[in-house]
Amino acid sequence: MIGFEKNATINRAGQSRKYFVFFLAFLLLLLFVPTAGATENHELTDASARKTFRVYRTIPCLTRKQLEYGRDIIRGLEYNSQRIFRKLCLLPGINFATGNQAWELLLATRLTYEQVLAFEQWSDLPGVDLSLALQALPQIQQLSYEAGRAFRSYLDLPDISPRNALQTIPLLNGLKSINKRAVQGLMTIQDMDGIKALDGLIEVARLIDHQARAADSYARIHDMNTETMFDSLPLLKQLRQEDAWNAHNLFRQKDMSRIDGWLWIIRYFALPPMVQEAQYYRQDDEHKKALLQAFYDGGEELIWEINNLHAITDRFGFEISEAELKTWTKKQLYARFQKLSRQVRFTYGKRFYPAMARGNTTAMISILRRATAADRVQTARDLSSANIYALLSQGSELYDSSFRDILVPILKKRMVENHHGDLPAFLQAIDPGNMLVSSFIVSLAQKGKLTTFFPEDDLRQKKILNLVAASAFKNEDSILLFSATFVHLLKILQPDARTYLIDKMCRDADRDRSTFSRLISVILQYYMQEYPELLSSRDRVLITRLIIRKGAIDLAKYQQTPFKEWKEDGRLGSISIFHPDDDGRKSFLSNTHILLRSGYRLSLCDQYTLDPISPQQRLQYRRIIEEARRNPTSDLPRLFRAMHTNHFAVALEKKVAGITIRHGLYVYVDEKDQQRLLERFFKGGDEMIAQRGHSYWRSEQLTDPLVKLLREQKLTDADIDAKQRFLSLGSCGGVKAYTRMTRLFRGHVDILATIGTGMAIINDPYNKNILEVIAQNPATISWKGVADKLSFIFKGGRGQDYLQPGSLTAILHKIIDEKKKSDEREQDFDCMIQDTFCPEEN
Repeated sequence: MIGFEKNATINRAGQSRKYFVFFLAFLLLLLFVPTAGATENHELTDASARKTFRVYRTIPCLTRKQLEYGRDIIRGLEYNSQRIFRKLCLLPGINFATGNQAWELLLATRLTYEQVLAFEQWSDLPGVDLSLALQALPQIQQLSYEAGRAFRSYLDLPDISPRNALQTIPLLNGLKSINKRAVQGLMTIQDMDGIKALDGLIEVARLIDHQARAADSYARIHDMNTETMFDSLPLLKQLRQEDAWNAHNLFRQKDMSRIDGWLWIIRYFALPPMVQEAQYYRQDDEHKKALLQAFYDGGEELIWEINNLHAITDRFGFEISEAELKTWTKKQLYARFQKLSRQVRFTYGKRFYPAMARGNTTAMISILRRATAADRVQTARDLSSANIYALLSQGSELYDSSFRDILVPILKKRMVENHHGDLPAFLQAIDPGNMLVSSFIVSLAQKGKLTTFFPEDDLRQKKILNLVAASAFKNEDSILLFSATFVHLLKILQPDARTYLIDKMCRDADRDRSTFSRLISVILQYYMQEYPELLSSRDRVLITRLIIRKGAIDLAKYQQTPFKEWKEDGRLGSISIFHPDDDGRKSFLSNTHILLRSGYRLSLCDQYTLDPISPQQRLQYRRIIEEARRNPTSDLPRLFRAMHTNHFAVALEKKVAGITIRHGLYVYVDEKDQQRLLERFFKGGDEMIAQRGHSYWRSEQLTDPLVKLLREQKLTDADIDAKQRFLSLGSCGGVKAYTRMTRLFRGHVDILATIGTGMAIINDPYNKNILEVIAQNPATISWKGVADKLSFIFKGGRGQDYLQPGSLTAILHKIIDEKKKSDEREQDFDCMIQDTFCPEEN
């Protein structure tokens, strides 16, 4: 009894405190608003507040004093709360007293804009009164962004009651983001209603990752109906993740219909991999093209998956170091093992689970590594030949090991089994529309695997070259990819086949005077000048005649350098970005070692240390730097860890031929700091930026932060155009990455990049020596001259996949950029003429 009285007393005290807090909130608000008489001279100036007051004054029976009081309260409400209050004022049950309840709740409940939209739409449902609306506000406040969008989609359906709608909020909040988007797709189906939607929501909640994405795109097919959708959901739940991802990309195609989507599920995606292989060849040409396009469009995700299985990585593709794995518990290692495919878990579980039972984490890590490598192969084996073909066509995005050691052997084995090793027969069966033939062939040539597939006799080589030409000269991007690997193709072709290809290119160049024709002419002229040893006398005659017909292009002007401007201030500067993983650490150590051995002095770099540091921190960092300088072998790893942990940068400096060269080194921290770093680079005057480490960090280190800086106008086009810069892409990459970076830099960049595997034995000496060559030579030296000076780095055939400034690919990018800017100037001139002679009438 005593306990009960004590609890009751506590409850009453809690309620008293609650009312007291609200009373204080109102009191403070009133202290900061004018009196009723004064407000007559202080009208509302904000448009939203004025609109809210106009709605408020429609409440029946308000006195003048209540109107003025409401005006003052409305002035104190923020925009979202004003929008909500306007809706509340239109509901049954509103009066001055209930309006006060609404204000009290709005002071305690802040809603996001998405939640405001959800509340406004919900309050329009039949049967909503003020009492229910005030109960709903705290519930709607719980909606996440994606859940809010799904909730609004649900409200669009017929026969939705307001109370039942509120009951879906906990269900929606419990879903993953991709499942919430699938719910949004579900609500777009024309004959969907409230009851069916709840059934569908439960089914969608059971879908995992790409299955939910497939359901979303499937539901959005223009003629989808609920019967087909609900028949399909159990089948989508059974799809392997790779099949679900490919289905998602197929369903997004513009001409996809409900019946076609259903047939693709039951006749292809829901079937085992071996049956899918046979089913592909039974499709007609149009269906093959559609499926091949889906494989290509979805390639990035599967490439990411196969690449990331080269080691044990986290969900961002971050390689997990041996040291970190040793800190993992049995439970963590078990959870990671469960992410592998069912076949691999079955095979390796026979050793993994006993090791787990013994508590032997060292053995568990070892088995997990082998199982991860096996899963990489298993993932590839489960793909159809057409899917592998589409992935290999994007070869520059694949790690060399993924390309050469995983996908190529699997596809070669199937080609021998199904097509007797005949490449033309395989291409005709797999890609009758020649959609990806050129990309596939040049990717094989680039990776040194064309001989694995290419026939030796001239006749069949010519058949393939016809397909290559039809595929390679479709657009700028396909020509750029072809140009980067053309030399590999020339080296492997028989003389007659090589002449056949060159003759075909000459005829394509003669077709018209478009940019494409000009680019083909440039490719042939370049190889005539730079690689005459690859051409027969007949080849040279063909190209010479083309040059006479089309006119020679001065390639030397695309070899010009910006070194005069760079050297004007007596300094050359760079910043290299390393990721805090094993690969980034190794790159940092090798790069710093070579600079120290070359006489560069290590110091703290204030320019790229983004936050202010105290005198004590400065002394501490200098001590670590000095120890690393004296004992690089033992103390450079400690410096790398300290730079990452404490967020400071270092520089290595040396004077060469009167020019001060300074290399800044920075360890990646996060997205916001990376934006600040790039902003300092573009506004600070340095000439060179180098991205080191794995290619999958390029987006975090360069592209994403640069795009956001431009979008938020922290960097302008003028900042980008202010200087021609140099970009060193030390990571594995491809022509796509090269082209994307060129466009992001608006053409004001010269690039060292690899379309194969990045190598520290190339990146380290190149990044050091290029600035030294610039310092030691006249400012008029061309990029070809620089390449000659740095040729020792590439001796013995090393780095054949590297594209240096002044390469054919670089020249073509400059020609395309030149044409684009010329077109823009002509367009601006035409607009000026039109404005001058055809002014708009007033």
